Amino acid sequence: MSLKIEQRFDDVLFTESGPRIYTTGAHIVPMKIKIGQKQRYVWVVDEFKDDSYDEDGKICSPVVYSTKKKDLLSN
Repeated sequence: MSLKIEQRFDDVLFTESGPRIYTTGAHIVPMKIKIGQKQRYVWVVDEFKDDSYDEDGKICSPVVYSTKKKDLLSN
């Protein structure tokens, strides 16, 4: 199942963007997003296990978090 992530939470828009990768194993955890008095939960990656692949099928090394989008993948 492919799910395009795009949600509006009050006046804040959260949306996914590339690169899109596939991993054979990852630890995920729920994260609470709170804006004002409203809150939601989303799944986020806590740790990657095994090989991950970019959309071209090449092995890549994802980084769990980064201050810059370009630094989310390490090859």
